[in-house]
Amino acid sequence: MIGSQALRQYRQARGLSQAALGKELGVTGQTIWRWESGSRRIEDGLLPAIAEKTGIPVRLLRPDLARLLGAVQ
Repeated sequence: MIGSQALRQYRQARGLSQAALGKELGVTGQTIWRWESGSRRIEDGLLPAIAEKTGIPVRLLRPDLARLLGAVQ
């Protein structure tokens, strides 16, 4: 849930709707909702782009994957 909370905090701090953030990240607002609600994990292939655009480290977006890969981001 850490990743979903970090993404929600980022979005809310910037006053963005889920649709607006989705547009920035190249996904739908529904996808953002799913990530934030925890019903879907952020896809591995999108992690670098999301981390770059939001400044949220991969280790916060997907702690499970970061631990598995030993990511230091």
